[in-house]
Amino acid sequence: MWAVGVYRGIPPSGGWVPPIRTAVAALAVALASCSGPAAAPTTTTTTTSPPPPTTVEPTTTTPAATTTTTTAPSYPYDFAVHPASPAITTGDWDSGYTAVPFITRTDEEFLLFYSGAPGRGPELGLATSPDGIEFTKHPDNPLLEGTGLGVGWLMAVERETDWVLWYVEGFSPPYRDLLQARAPSPAGPWSDDGEIMKAPDREWDVFFVPTGVTDIDGTLWMAYAAYDQTDRIPSVALMTSTDGGETWVPRDEPIHTATPGGWDEKGVVPANIVETPRGLELFYLGFSSPPKVGYQADTIPMGVLVSADGGETWVPDNDGLPILDTGEKGWPGVTVAWIDGEYHLYLGDDLGSEGIKHMVGTIP
Repeated sequence: MWAVGVYRGIPPSGGWVPPIRTAVAALAVALASCSGPAAAPTTTTTTTSPPPPTTVEPTTTTPAATTTTTTAPSYPYDFAVHPASPAITTGDWDSGYTAVPFITRTDEEFLLFYSGAPGRGPELGLATSPDGIEFTKHPDNPLLEGTGLGVGWLMAVERETDWVLWYVEGFSPPYRDLLQARAPSPAGPWSDDGEIMKAPDREWDVFFVPTGVTDIDGTLWMAYAAYDQTDRIPSVALMTSTDGGETWVPRDEPIHTATPGGWDEKGVVPANIVETPRGLELFYLGFSSPPKVGYQADTIPMGVLVSADGGETWVPDNDGLPILDTGEKGWPGVTVAWIDGEYHLYLGDDLGSEGIKHMVGTIP
């Protein structure tokens, strides 16, 4: 999963190395000119009876035309980086990175949970906003150290009497275990309960990466990337809970899988479900090379699944093609909010070393 040599991002042990800037060497091009040979002298001979002139038709050779056609990807959604981006920047305790964000909303404000650290050992951070645009980090950050390698991918939800946080240990996906912490408020104090659940452990989801949770009319919907034992090509899967997250019921099959030979042939990884006028929507990252946290060759495009029947069936929008390009070359985590008729995406910029990038967009 990790190549030997220089890398950018999160090493396998769970820490985060700030990006290494590569200098671009300047290439000097030498131009040379040459002159042709001198013209030969011309001799003219005059006769008393010149022959009639002979006309020679010129011969013209036309090279065959070569036409190269490049089909650019179609991104029908109007998305751009928000003028106020980044939503949050790296700072003191999180000077190394701020990544794998998760956004949720209360009656008063937006809450942006994230993982951060000065280097190794990610911990839980929190930023709040009245509008989903201008965020303020909580003064008591970091709020939770977490178990073992620290707080990796995470999600949080408000219950009747407390808040609950689910997370995985560190940044080396995929995982088998889901960990839990609880607090009386988003700012804590958080108490760690340790492991509460393992991956469903069926043929297609032996491992998982939980990526988002949404409360829809009292039912919690958790999205996760499901991995099999051999190919480890993730698919999009869902599980639900009707008792506040005490027990979870996974679906029998994934709701979306990678497309062989397509733009997402090496895997699809979801964000979190959002409710919009179209129904329920689930954005997902599509990978053309095996998903990893370190940098990869291609940028990561996004697709979206839409359910108009309350989550029973899911249909890819744009005929299954990507709808936007994140501009990222790693796997920094992504979370989505629907605010005043627009999609708001938050993801680790440059694997989090530049803060949390904020993108905003609309449907066509």
